[in-house]
Amino acid sequence: MNYLKLLTAFFLFTCFNVLAQNADSTAENDSPKLSENVASAKKDSTAALTLQNPLSPKEERIQKIYRNLEYNTTAFNDLKKTWVITDPIYVREIFNRFVVKNALRLHGVKPSTEIIEKKAKDIYDGNVFIELKKRYYDNEIEELRFLTESKLESQDSSDFFFDPYTDFVFIRDVLGRNMYEDIKHQFYALNDLTKTYYDNKQAYNFDIFLHFFEPEIMFWKTTTNDKNKYLLSFIGRWGNDYIGFPGWFYTDYVAGLKLTYIDYLINNRPNNTYSFELGTGFPARQPLFGNESHDVAKEFYHTGANFYIRGSGNILKLFWKNSYDLDFYFQGLFSFTEYTVKDFGIPYITQFYSNRNNMTFLVRKKELLPITDFTALGVGLGFSTFDVYHYLLDPDLTKLIELNPSSSSRFKKNIVGEVFLTGEAGLLNHYISLITVHNMTDSYGLIGTRMFFMLTNTVGFDFRFFTSYKFTSTALPFYRNSSYLVFSPVIRINY
Repeated sequence: MNYLKLLTAFFLFTCFNVLAQNADSTAENDSPKLSENVASAKKDSTAALTLQNPLSPKEERIQKIYRNLEYNTTAFNDLKKTWVITDPIYVREIFNRFVVKNALRLHGVKPSTEIIEKKAKDIYDGNVFIELKKRYYDNEIEELRFLTESKLESQDSSDFFFDPYTDFVFIRDVLGRNMYEDIKHQFYALNDLTKTYYDNKQAYNFDIFLHFFEPEIMFWKTTTNDKNKYLLSFIGRWGNDYIGFPGWFYTDYVAGLKLTYIDYLINNRPNNTYSFELGTGFPARQPLFGNESHDVAKEFYHTGANFYIRGSGNILKLFWKNSYDLDFYFQGLFSFTEYTVKDFGIPYITQFYSNRNNMTFLVRKKELLPITDFTALGVGLGFSTFDVYHYLLDPDLTKLIELNPSSSSRFKKNIVGEVFLTGEAGLLNHYISLITVHNMTDSYGLIGTRMFFMLTNTVGFDFRFFTSYKFTSTALPFYRNSSYLVFSPVIRINY
């Protein structure tokens, strides 16, 4: 009986197999559309599996190896440079490049055309931003992601507008090298989200900078829609390092106004800054202190009304945006009147020197070579000139008598060179420079150093020292000291 049951089951199984093979053969010969439908169903099934497992085991293994090759900086996530692009036109341009490159992904797969069109409406309304994060150990972009305005209110949210992109090579290929570099340099409207350990608020609020030689009081500012910024300040200027008369060794104390123009603000840092100063000099010393009859005063003295002018900035970039990053510096003081004898009020005969005109032109490269994250090496080269008037004052006369009337011997021409280290580190801002002023007219020179430090950009100290050198046996000019030492405390109040 059992054998009979087994034979019956084997017979039925064989019949079903034959019928199934015939049905498949008939479908293949008589119904090609049915075959296409089956293939489509298999394809849809594969797509469904892909949604659940977007990467194959082999691909997951390759991705794991790729991740392990990178230096893990998870401990520094809160210090990585993070910012959000808020410029709606720039967001559109970046979004369009992802669309053109077919690079948008949502939950691991390419979104449908309907989803892209729906999300594009938020792009059009300006409700979408792009968050970027730089790698900690270099300047490459570690992550790029699209997010809506509502997501900004929840910093820890992982509900992205599209999937984030974490491969800088892929991001660079999609955006193109030029746009990728522009994004890294942040030449657009943005909000900085980095957890910073310092913030100098440069040119941000009304500013008071107290310094013996370079005081400034900013009393007006404005920022345009193009992120430009204009600042207006009262200034004081005492001394000129580039002609070798620092600080209180110079005859005039200049008072005037300064107009500063910042062409673009990047995270409260100026991209390019242009400044223009205009003022007039007031006598800081006169030949009546310690001078006896017929003595010759060694220092320079003020002998007439003058006007002061200074300008600095990369003027080439005003005309050619891709020009070299060079700063041009010009300073001049020019006298247009001359005091008479009675203006001095001295009842005896004496002699003294006066500098009535000087001019400096310098080209500087601020960041020639980065030294550390907060320090860069810069250089400067230029020329300067100043005149020296030797006067005889006789109280019985009306006008001063000039003892060196020849203009050829009056003007002194100098070659100026400077090497400096500058940087902002929040806790300690610094400017350390080595300056050389070589007088080609009289074959001597001055070499000096300036050390400027500020603690938390609030209090600091400025120290300058110059010493003379010469290659001939000729003595230094009478009005020259063999060395100059000046210093000033610095206090900055930002409100």
